[in-house]
Amino acid sequence: MTGLLSELKRFERIDLSRVACHGTACCTAVRHRVFGRLMQYANMGAALAAVPELIRWGPVRWPAHWCDLPEGDGLTGDCGVHADVAAAVLTREAVPHTRGRAVLRPAPLAPAHWRASWTEAGAGDAWIAGRVVHHEVIKVGDQWWDPSEARWFSGAGAHLSGGRVLAVREEHGSWQLDSEASATHARP
Repeated sequence: MTGLLSELKRFERIDLSRVACHGTACCTAVRHRVFGRLMQYANMGAALAAVPELIRWGPVRWPAHWCDLPEGDGLTGDCGVHADVAAAVLTREAVPHTRGRAVLRPAPLAPAHWRASWTEAGAGDAWIAGRVVHHEVIKVGDQWWDPSEARWFSGAGAHLSGGRVLAVREEHGSWQLDSEASATHARP
């Protein structure tokens, strides 16, 4: 097994992210700050869209706690943080959803840049392979939500700013491959 299929197997070993809480004021203050801000929006869609505005995308050391997110005047989190917060918003609104993952093929120089940034921050880079990356997403109905870009996408074959979606998988589900990817990257 080579190419994309071997990367999918490797990415399956990455746990979906859950931001932990120490159970003390250090974490509860940050958690209240995040959800207090998000619950000010008049509707759930606006709250979901605000997640990456409130928590700018960047390296996080896992396992992460709420008190690990403040950086300077703001908050920093990766797609796992965004997905965990967006899922909590959906749960509060009783919207059925499942966590999931996507495999993206980014621009050629992006993986090296991201690896350098994550290494400099002391964060793990298991989500970065040679030509593809692991990305956490959410499925709601028959659509997928990218919590870092705050946008809907149709699944495998879609284009996000992070790259072409080569495969998607709901938690505990099977990979759905982009037809182009399966023809060119998933050959045994």
